[in-house]
Amino acid sequence: MELKNRELKPNTVDGYRRFIYYFIEYLENHGYTSLSDMENGAVVAFISVICTERYQPTSLGAHLPGLKRFLDMHDETRKFLCELPGHLPKKRDILQIYSDEEYHQVVAHLDNSDNLSFRNKAITIIALETGMRAVDICNLKLSNINWEHDYIHIIQQKTERVHNIPLSETIGNALADYLLNERPASESDFVFLRNNVPFSPLMSHAGIKNVLFNVLNDADIESKGRIYGSRITRHSTASRMLRNGVPLPVISEALGHGNPNSVMIYITTDDAKLAECTLPLPKGGRHNG
Repeated sequence: MELKNRELKPNTVDGYRRFIYYFIEYLENHGYTSLSDMENGAVVAFISVICTERYQPTSLGAHLPGLKRFLDMHDETRKFLCELPGHLPKKRDILQIYSDEEYHQVVAHLDNSDNLSFRNKAITIIALETGMRAVDICNLKLSNINWEHDYIHIIQQKTERVHNIPLSETIGNALADYLLNERPASESDFVFLRNNVPFSPLMSHAGIKNVLFNVLNDADIESKGRIYGSRITRHSTASRMLRNGVPLPVISEALGHGNPNSVMIYITTDDAKLAECTLPLPKGGRHNG
């Protein structure tokens, strides 16, 4: 590896080379035969694995500049520079999340339950699919939903940032079911209303937490000491995206983070290691055929 711009200490060079060796070894173990085979999410997945196997997040930052130099040296890898984190968490936090199996269990419950209200189904789907905070779900208004162009436009209360969320078919259908078939007649612009007269808006974090608690409990998802509410659904959304190889900047944008580096906490979860299992093997890789 060619080192430019300034002289580096021998120990620093050795650390960089070791880290790049681990990166190349990771690529080889996943069937990549050349750098041009690399696919989106490869760098993110490597970092999540290296954080759990060889380095603490607090020491990883000293080695990332070496990987940055390496990626910047090759035209085919330069595009992956955006997957490198700009900041690392100071400590390893074990986040509470729902596994993929639990996620699919909840989805099956939402699809098949005859006793679930349209309102609670819509709230749960929005929380699971978008990672929206409870306060923003409460503040969601009819005027925020752009049905023509398929997105939800909000200003997040926590960050005061504009956030446009894709209105997927699943979310759109759930909202339509609630608005057309169950929502009480009201002049209120708030989407989610209480079920009892005077049908005031559902405005408390506790209200969303109770909805999610009841839905998850009815879906036979054990708490296992975990919290309930939009915090864990938000963590789960980010972790699921990471495991599917979604680059950190994209996750940050999807969750509407005010600080893009906030999502770095998700690469230090135990579950983040599963990211390496979801990357597709490139065609012609040594494990194919």
